[in-house]
Amino acid sequence: MSSSHDPASRLRSHGLQVTAQRIAVLRAVENCPHSTADRLAECARSEIGAISRQAVYDALGMLSEHGLIRRVQPAGSAALYDPRTGDNHHHVICRRCGAVADVDCAIGD
Repeated sequence: MSSSHDPASRLRSHGLQVTAQRIAVLRAVENCPHSTADRLAECARSEIGAISRQAVYDALGMLSEHGLIRRVQPAGSAALYDPRTGDNHHHVICRRCGAVADVDCAIGD
């Protein structure tokens, strides 16, 4: 794994303290893209065991604030978290099943 994809290196490069909780939440967003905080908490728990819901929300806020992940707020739905940052893209959400897909912007970045 290159250092640019290593969660600890990514946290350090953004001036953030490296913690097991932040690494687990960052990996959860990467492994379960377009998920709610509750779903990401489940994913993080599968990696490190115990992590409180508040710790997940705190980590998501910090990661979003520093541009490591993107918070997406669909109308009438819970926020979703996307690992894809640094480009201009949109999200399509299926009305029937709720699946989310990235759609590149037609006019680019």
